[in-house]
Amino acid sequence: MNPIRNIVWSGSGKTGLPILEKVLVTGQFNIKLLVRNPVSTYGVLPSGLSSIHQVDYADHANLVKHLRGEDAVIVFCSFAPGSSFDMKHIALVNAAIEAGVKYFIPSEWALDTAGIMGSTSARYGPTLPTNMVLAPKRVSHNYLLCRAAEGKIRFAAIYAGVLVESCMKTGMLGLDFNTRSANLPDNGVNPFPASSYTTLARAIKSLFGDPKKISNRFYHISDGVLTLKYVFQIVQAESKVPWKRVSYSTDVVREAAMENMQKGVYTAKEFVHSLMTPFFGGLQVFTKLDNEVLGIGEENIVDLREEVVKLAREML
Repeated sequence: MNPIRNIVWSGSGKTGLPILEKVLVTGQFNIKLLVRNPVSTYGVLPSGLSSIHQVDYADHANLVKHLRGEDAVIVFCSFAPGSSFDMKHIALVNAAIEAGVKYFIPSEWALDTAGIMGSTSARYGPTLPTNMVLAPKRVSHNYLLCRAAEGKIRFAAIYAGVLVESCMKTGMLGLDFNTRSANLPDNGVNPFPASSYTTLARAIKSLFGDPKKISNRFYHISDGVLTLKYVFQIVQAESKVPWKRVSYSTDVVREAAMENMQKGVYTAKEFVHSLMTPFFGGLQVFTKLDNEVLGIGEENIVDLREEVVKLAREML
């Protein structure tokens, strides 16, 4: 089976753009970038793209036009409140099928929302219950699974654990570089799987290079395991001044978020707090990795300590 060459890349946000740059630099792929807003509003986009187009994901005919003749679609999309994550995926899948696109890689790039790694009696963690936060991903998974069962498209989803770069820069790790303060869930002691952009890009290139791997399945990759306490210690040492440090309970903030969502209150606060337990509650360390399958040998593993040091120096 020949490698994939012609790719439609949907999304240019905090994760999508740096990964796109790492894939483009190989020079192996013809990548068409789709964006929601006028192209001129995006500033400097990576060189080497075959074309860039503003699209309306509700315009099926136009999406089909942009996807026709392409080999694969890959998506990077926020699933925060109001992002229309599920509708965007369904629109792209439908357009891909009509356009004859064979392969689809949905937006995952985080922890295991499909529940492959097992379950817990509390009904959250490796197997996560459907709620307002996770429902869009469940919809997207189920829609892809249904269309794949009909033989209309093939897909692969990649769970990368916590992406250190994006979570450090967006404040998801609870570190405030301006005030030199940290607010750590459960004192930062719980372990979680973590990956770098470099490793995620390698996994994506592996799928493009060998499309047999796009076999209607979910992959798990990781550079290793971290705790927020360890990350905090590295950052504080690099800053060379003491930081203020406080803690909160992941269970408490999650329960409050769930209660609010039951009342119809769903804001960025509920979104983030509902994810604190699966992200940093110690329930998501992957028990089986697909690193080797996706071309990530031991020699390719990124040293997470060095990665955190590098990021800390950039942000201090």
